[in-house]
Amino acid sequence: MWVLLKDFLLVSMGMGIGVVLMCILNVGKEADCEMKQLEESEDN
Repeated sequence: MWVLLKDFLLVSMGMGIGVVLMCILNVGKEADCEMKQLEESEDN
């Protein structure tokens, strides 16, 4: 019973870490796009 509970907690923690990583990567990609737009607008 304890092994099942431990496995469930590990899977839940892994899913949580995966979601957080996806959010961080998405925010980073958005920031890159915004930086490119700022550089292009400064060049003009």
